[in-house]
Amino acid sequence: MGIKYRPGKKEDSGKIAELINIASNGVVEYLFYDLVPGISPVQLVAHNLENDHYPHSYKSAVVAVDKNTVVGMALSYPSSYHKLTDEMRDFFPAERIAHLQNFYSSRVENTWLLNALCVIGSHRRRGIGERLIYLTKEKAIENKYNALSLVVFADNALAIPVYERTGFEVVQKVELRGNEFINHGDGCLLMKCEIIT
Repeated sequence: MGIKYRPGKKEDSGKIAELINIASNGVVEYLFYDLVPGISPVQLVAHNLENDHYPHSYKSAVVAVDKNTVVGMALSYPSSYHKLTDEMRDFFPAERIAHLQNFYSSRVENTWLLNALCVIGSHRRRGIGERLIYLTKEKAIENKYNALSLVVFADNALAIPVYERTGFEVVQKVELRGNEFINHGDGCLLMKCEIIT
């Protein structure tokens, strides 16, 4: 039967949240830890996705499914949403917001942002990530965008070659210091991919 691809559904929210957490390489854990007693960062993200708080909604995801199990996802939306909002400043502690200021200030205007891409370990190196990127490009075109953008950790040796193969190029380096949650010291790369139709 093979891998099937479809839009995210409300009931996928828990799995999408798990994959977003993996893709974030510590950013989700850092932002959400100990914010609501008894509720994990992944549970908070899942709740937000289920409640369809655009752009962080299950509706913003394309999922890869193998035998009724979500094994990968791409979450995407307009890059104009990649920023620190008043709602975020009110919800998250000020020191966490300050730590991620550069990360949330870095975007390529007028592009469709691939916010998170993740494939579970057992299904990697099977072309699923590249297919999800292709489907994200289609989504961008449907929404009248002619380029994708993303932010990736500069030391992510698994993801960067996939992005380069699918047409992404580095636009700029983004400073982001590592900490006890974010185990990366080289900052991030802001990347862009022109979509040729």
